[in-house]
Amino acid sequence: MVGLSEFGAEVIMLANKSIASNGTDQNDFILVRNIYQEPWVHATKVILSVIMALTCIIGVITNTFSLIIYTSPSFRKRSINILLAGMSGSDLIVCIMAFPVFIGTELPTLFPNIQLPPKLLALFVVYLYPITLMAGSLSVWCLVSITIDRYLAVCHPFIVRIYCTVNRALITLGVILTFTVAFNFVRFWEYSMVEPSKQTDFNAFVKALRNENLYILLYQTIATTITQYLIPLFVLCLLNLEVAKTILKATEQRRELVSSVKREHKTAKMMIFVVIVFIFCYTFGIFLSLLESLYPEIFDTRIGYMLNDINNILVVFNSSSNFIFYVKYSSRQVNMCFSKDSMIICFVVFE
Repeated sequence: MVGLSEFGAEVIMLANKSIASNGTDQNDFILVRNIYQEPWVHATKVILSVIMALTCIIGVITNTFSLIIYTSPSFRKRSINILLAGMSGSDLIVCIMAFPVFIGTELPTLFPNIQLPPKLLALFVVYLYPITLMAGSLSVWCLVSITIDRYLAVCHPFIVRIYCTVNRALITLGVILTFTVAFNFVRFWEYSMVEPSKQTDFNAFVKALRNENLYILLYQTIATTITQYLIPLFVLCLLNLEVAKTILKATEQRRELVSSVKREHKTAKMMIFVVIVFIFCYTFGIFLSLLESLYPEIFDTRIGYMLNDINNILVVFNSSSNFIFYVKYSSRQVNMCFSKDSMIICFVVFE
């Protein structure tokens, strides 16, 4: 599986191609490393890494603001804000973890003079990598739950007070968190830490479960694609189409809408744009997954490395861009964002 699950994929592949059981993989390792020695490839990788770093920084700042705002007392009274706080928190973790998992593992390849301790790189891959995937999965399903909340609020306004409550939102977050941790917990065994040696090209981690073809087929390809891509995309597209039709119908009829209904419609419009960005960013990941299943060696090529980097940037961009729509469609968030209390809290956090 590509996308978020391939953070640091280049270094992972480099390290494990050097672990040869038959003595043939070492040539592949040299070949892959030579890819980076070409000036245009190296320059492109540096540019993509800089873009990734900037996107992560922006994502950390914007999601910190969002988390502070949606957990404030005045915002905690609505179920939608509880769910948005959950998504902001998970996106914040994705952006923070992307620094060591993606950028950290790239440094030795991009800049050979920078030598990070092998044990440190191994910690990034073995432990931080699964946490990043858990946060990404949590963000995806938070977006699905928000879409369901908006569908009920716009299309079934008379039952929204029954089902869209703060307690139900907290329970939903708890269920999603439990599911994402349980589903991704096995990833802690995808790689194992070892003592650096010539056999591992002095890397401190090796493939464990990732060497099992059955695991790759059943879990990486089938289960992950269904639970992280297909089901979420199906639900998001179906429910947002219904929400959009309801809003358009109300606009065409020019009926008088009470302020509470107008607010629900405005929030629904905001989430439609968030979903559009999500679909744009994650569709590329589905394409790469299909491409990888047809051409397993695609990520051993120059174009494969570039496509994988672009996909990683799209995933982090998706986690960083939601704040734009929050500000555009919520005047309360704008006021709260630039309030004195929020600025003080953010200053303390980043200090």
